[in-house]
Amino acid sequence: MKNILQFLGRQKKKIFLGLLGVFVILQVFRPETNDGTSYSANDITNAVGVPPAVKTILEASCFDCHSNHTNYPWYSHIQPTAWWLSDHIKEGKREVNFSEFNTYTVRRKMKKFREIAEQIEEGEMPLDSYLWIHSDAKLTGEQKKTMIDWAKMNEQILEKKYPDSVPPRKH
Repeated sequence: MKNILQFLGRQKKKIFLGLLGVFVILQVFRPETNDGTSYSANDITNAVGVPPAVKTILEASCFDCHSNHTNYPWYSHIQPTAWWLSDHIKEGKREVNFSEFNTYTVRRKMKKFREIAEQIEEGEMPLDSYLWIHSDAKLTGEQKKTMIDWAKMNEQILEKKYPDSVPPRKH
């Protein structure tokens, strides 16, 4: 029995050292970072009016995943977390990229404003997984109302200006 316990102890040590070695090797392989600029000729501030309160909310609660610039937390330098964050940011930018918003068609802009309002109303944005670490990104009731009103207002402005581009509504 004593020999079996010694054997199992050695096996656990080997497994631990093997896993540690894999973890160390993984640190060499890093994803590309999202360290461009948030503001450019194509950003949302050049597409529509963005009041200071909305800009502050966008920067605190949206830009890390939905712009060309992410402020990375300390844990983003540890694999495999960095890969997960990189995929998360790429997915977020595919949904809406505020740094490239002015390149969208009018129809897509209208759709994105509608989705912004809906997702904030339904509590889907910012994501809970983001808020675990970034508690300052949590929207207050007043901030939610500000963002929803702003998104709906911009959707309506575009609808009036470009009635032929209005995307169909979900039922």
